Amino acid sequence: MHAASASSIAHALRPAASANVSSARARASPVAVRSESGLFANKQRRSAFVSGAHLVPSSRLARRAPRSARSSALSVAAAAPAAAVTATMTSLQFTPVHALCGGALLGIASIAKLALTGRVLGVSESFKRPLTGDVRGSDAAFLAGLLFAGAMHTAISGGVAAMPHEPMVPLAQVALAGFLVGVGSSLGNGCTSGHGICGNARLSPRSMAYTCVFMLFGFGAATLAGTNAALGIAEASALRNVAYPAAASVAHWAALAAAAVAAFAALGFLASGSRGSSTARTLAGKTGNAGLEPLLVSESDSVGATTNAQNVQRRLPSARQKKLDVVSDFVIGAIFGAGLVVSGMIHPAKVSGFLSATSAAWDPSLALVMGGALALCVPGFALVRKTVKSPACAADFSTPTATRMDAKLAVGGMCFGIGWGIGGICPGPAVVALASGVNPLPVAAWLAAMVAGIAADKRLLGPALA
Repeated sequence: MHAASASSIAHALRPAASANVSSARARASPVAVRSESGLFANKQRRSAFVSGAHLVPSSRLARRAPRSARSSALSVAAAAPAAAVTATMTSLQFTPVHALCGGALLGIASIAKLALTGRVLGVSESFKRPLTGDVRGSDAAFLAGLLFAGAMHTAISGGVAAMPHEPMVPLAQVALAGFLVGVGSSLGNGCTSGHGICGNARLSPRSMAYTCVFMLFGFGAATLAGTNAALGIAEASALRNVAYPAAASVAHWAALAAAAVAAFAALGFLASGSRGSSTARTLAGKTGNAGLEPLLVSESDSVGATTNAQNVQRRLPSARQKKLDVVSDFVIGAIFGAGLVVSGMIHPAKVSGFLSATSAAWDPSLALVMGGALALCVPGFALVRKTVKSPACAADFSTPTATRMDAKLAVGGMCFGIGWGIGGICPGPAVVALASGVNPLPVAAWLAAMVAGIAADKRLLGPALA
C-alpha cells in the first residue's frame, strides 16, 4: 500500500473512533466519578456522552426528553444516588452516513477481491480453510489486513486508554455465541461477508436463503435472549438521536475510497504484465493423464459443480502474480477492516441494536451498511464477470457454484443467526476488534470459540448432516 493510501486510512479512521455508540455513567449530581466503587471528586463538572470525535453534554440530551421523564429521573437519583452513580448505560445513535460510507468501503474491497484474485470475499473461509489443511498465504494476508485496520484505529485514536467504553455480553455468553457462529459459518459455507454481501451480490439463491435464515434467527435470538439488556443499552430511541459526521470526516472517507481504488488499479496493472503461460489442466480424479496438474477446488467452491473428463485450458499464474495476490489480499483486508470501523460494525451494541427490532432503541444502521455495500457490489460483480476474462493475480475465477438448498445450509443459517444475535459479533468485526485492544479477553475468547465451532462441524456435525 503506498504512502497516500496509508495516510488516507489514518485520517479516515480517526473520526470513527466511537461514532456509533454513545456511552456514559449516569450521575445523580454534577460531580466527576473517580471509580466504579462510587468515590467522588467534588469538581462540579458536567457529565458528557462520547459521540464520535465530539462530546455531547448529557444536559443537552436531557433537554430532549419529556418533562415527566426528567422529573422521574430526578426522583430516582434523589432516592438512590449511589446506584445512579455506578450505573453504566449505552445510548445508541442512528448513523446513516457512517453506515453508507462504511458499506461503500466494504463494497470496494469485495469488488477488488473478485477482480484481482478471482475469489469472493469471505472472512470465515479464511479461518476454515487452514483447519482443513488448505493453508494459503492469501488468507493470512487478508486476516493481517483486518488486524492492521484495527491497530490503526486504536493508534490514531490515542491508544487503548483513550478508546470509549465497549460493552460486551458475559464471557460464557461470548463463548457460546462464538461457537455457534463457527458451526453456522462452517455448515453454511459463509457468513455476513461471504453470503450477506458477496453471495447476494452474485444473486445466488443459496446466499439469499442463508441470509434470510440467519437474519430471522438473529432477530429472534437477540430479542428473546435480551442482548440489549446484557450490553447495558438504554431504552432510548436511536432514531431520535441521529448522528452525522463532520464534513472533514466524509472527505477523509472519500479520500480513502479513492486511494483504495487507485491502489487496486495499480496492483492490477502490475499483475497484468506478468501473466503466466497457458497449460492444460484437468479436474483431479477425473482423468488418468500423466503430467497434468490437478485443479484444486475447495469444498465450498465445488459443491454442486459440474465435472467432466475433458481437459480444461488454464493459465498458471506467474511467480510475480502469486506475490501480488498476497499483497492484494492484505490491502483488501485493510480496506474491508476500515469499512467495518467507519460503519460501526465492530461494536456489539450497534449490531444488537439492529437485531433487537422490538426494542425502543432499535437502530437500522446495519441495514444501510449492507445496502451501501450491495449498491456497489451488485453492478460491480456483474461488470467484472462481463468484462474481465481472468483475474489479474490468479489463474481463473474460483467462485462458489453450489445451488442445492440442503439441511446443512438451513441449520448453518440458524446456528449463525443465534450466535450473532446473542453476542453481536461476527468474524470480520471480531478480528478488527481484537487488534484494537479493547476488551481483548472476551474478543479472543469469541474467536477461539468460533474456531472450535468450525472444527466441531468438520469432525462431527457436518458428516452427520451430509
